[in-house]
Formats: sequence, C-alpha cells, structure tokens
Amino acid sequence: MERDYNLEKRKYVIGGAVIVIVLVYLIRLFALQIMSDDYKKNADSNALLNKIQYPSRGGIYDRNGKLLVYNQPSYDITVVPNEIKDLDTLDFCKTLNITPEFLRKRFGEIKDRRINPGYSRYTNQVLMTQLSAEECGVFQEKLFKFPGFYIQRRSIRQYNYGSSAHVLGDIAEVSKADIANDDYYKRGDFIGKQGVEKSYETQLRGVKGVEILLRDARGRIQGKYMNGKYDKTPVPGKNLTLGIDIELQMLAERLMQNKIGSIVAIDPQTGEILCMVSTPTFDPRMMVGRQRGKNHLSLIRDSWKPLLNRSIMGVYPPGSTFKTSQALTFLQEGIINTHTQYPCYHGFVHAGLRVGCHSHPSPLSVIPSIETSCNSFFCWGLYHMMGNKRKYGSVQNAMSTWRDYMVSMGFGYNLALICRERREV
Repeated sequence: MERDYNLEKRKYVIGGAVIVIVLVYLIRLFALQIMSDDYKKNADSNALLNKIQYPSRGGIYDRNGKLLVYNQPSYDITVVPNEIKDLDTLDFCKTLNITPEFLRKRFGEIKDRRINPGYSRYTNQVLMTQLSAEECGVFQEKLFKFPGFYIQRRSIRQYNYGSSAHVLGDIAEVSKADIANDDYYKRGDFIGKQGVEKSYETQLRGVKGVEILLRDARGRIQGKYMNGKYDKTPVPGKNLTLGIDIELQMLAERLMQNKIGSIVAIDPQTGEILCMVSTPTFDPRMMVGRQRGKNHLSLIRDSWKPLLNRSIMGVYPPGSTFKTSQALTFLQEGIINTHTQYPCYHGFVHAGLRVGCHSHPSPLSVIPSIETSCNSFFCWGLYHMMGNKRKYGSVQNAMSTWRDYMVSMGFGYNLALICRERREV
C-alpha cells in the first residue's frame, strides 16, 4: 500500500518537472520569435540592405522672394558592425583624417545603448557626419577595402546672408529626447534647434524614403530588391516664406552694431514681423558643418551672450512703447506741438497724484521726452487733454477720445484678433 502511494507521488513529481521544462522552452521560443527581432534583423541583413533616402529640407525665403536658406550636399559614413572584417584601422583613419582614439570613442558611443538606444549590430549606424565632397571622394576610392562601411548622401544648410541668425535658427544632431519624442528620427538625424527651423520643423523636414538593396552571400550589393517594387521615394520638405524683409533686417543690424538691445518692426495692418534684430548677434554660417560644436561652445562662453535672443527672451518695461502712442495722440489732437515743453522734477506731482521719473534735463519737448523716456511729460499731456472742456465738453468725452486712439493702435485687445477683424473688413 505504501509502495503504491510512493509510486503515485513520484508520477506527479515527474509530470510536474516535464511541464515546467516544456513551459521554459515555450517561454524561450516566444521571447526569441515574438519579443526579440534580433534574429529577423540578422536574416534580413544577410540578404537585404535598407538604405535611407533623406529628403531635401525646405528652403526659406523672405517676403520679397529672396532665398535666405538653402541646402548643400554633404555625406555621412555609416557602418554595419556585423559586416566588419579585418579592418585596417591605421589605413581607415588615415583615409578619413581621424585618429585611432577618435575611432574607438565613436564605436564605444555607437554600442552604448544608453547613448544609442536603437543600436543593433545588423543595421546601419552613423559613424561620421557632414563630410565634404572632397573628403568623401577620397574615402570612396578606398571603400572596397573597408567592408561594412557605407556612404550616405545628406545635405547641410547654407545661408545667402550672414544675417538673421536668431530668426532663422539652426539645425543640429538629434538628442535622445528628440528620438524618444518622435519615431521619425534616428541617431545621426538632424532637427531644428532654434528659431524658424525649430518652429516649422515638421513642415521643413519632409518625409524619408528607403531603397532596399539585395546582397549575395558575401554581402556584395547585387541591385535593387524586386526591381525597386518596395522602395519609397523621399518627399522634399515644404518651402517657407517669412514676413521678414532681409534688406530691412540687415539695415537694422547695421544700426545696432556695437550695441546691446533689440529692434522689432511690425506691420500694424497684418501683425507680420518685418525685421527682428537682437544684438550682439552672430553669423548663422558659424552653426554649419563639423565645426558647429566648437563654434557653439565659443558663443556660449562669450560674456556678451550673443546666443540670447533679446527680442523674445529679454524683459523690458512696456511703458516706453506706450509713450510714443501718447505723443501721436496729443499731436493729432492739438494738445501739444513739437515745441511744447513740460517740467519734470523727478516725477509728476499734481492733486495728490505722484508718478516717479529718473534724472534728466527739464523742461522737455516731445522729442527729448521720448529719447529720455520721461514719465512727467506724458502725464502733463494727458492732464491737459482731460481738462480741455472747450474741445471735448467733459472729462468723459476726452477720455473716450483718448481710448479710441489707443484701441486704433492695438492697445487693450488681442493683436491677432484685431488683425483678423481688419482682414475681414
């Protein structure tokens, strides 16, 4: 009886062990075939090579159709690590004019999944970017000696004018955050980092294409897979026309040479920006090519902060802008003329009201008062306008007239709403 019980118990133990082993195999097979695509990539890479076709980035024009930013050909060196065989490191480095230390560093970065989350030894990885046609030509002649390495045609931005750096912005290699936020990007791609290039990135970048090439057992390219049936043609980015007038922009930049500040000219009818200048500035061509990192670092270290866009990042009191509208109102209504003077003794004081002001000569007429941003002058002008009962009949009528002027110049309402209403009219 006891013997039969032990046999029965042993049967369940053996059966349980068999079930566990089968489950382990099933889980492993599921992980290999469903969860992981390494074997699929290995099989595909042995027969096929997916070559990305990058679209040309959209050009940027000013309001008069003058070309500001365009593309110029450049080349990247890519590598499929699994295909590298007997690499002559010294010859390779000499051909590309790099050091063995740089090459080891780049391979370390490529294989580091923290830096390059999409790494696979079966797929193309970007080794070097933005080579010139001359550098690429030298490498092309020796390409047969370096299996696993490929040349990828790309383009870099070029600028017709050494102007508008803050407006146009620049492009740079994507970061880990950029890749995580948008599946469009892979390591080595470029993205708009500042200005118009960043704001209109999705319109300017276009759509990538792909060319699928067939390889033999030795990895040699044999032509297009299925005669290009599954190839995708890249779609160029859209061209962009700005409201900027480049001639006005360059004039404003010349006026601001050796000064710190900003000039912004806006069309009051449409709200379009005609020029936007922030100084000190820099030549946008400094942010192109393989020297971009070095130039960017020097601009960061510059104590005058040329990378700071004072037009949109600077903090300035709005009162001085308001004073010019007051001057126009008072002149139009005949409250003052260009020779009218008002006193200022560190501020405006009347009937218990006090508005402070800074130190400057007194009394002042309208032009010096704008130059010195005098608070008292415009307080006196408004006071005399409210007190002119012969012209307006009452303080309420005077203030209504003043308010109409302010509204006509865009104060008190959303600018976009005003522009839309004017276009509809």
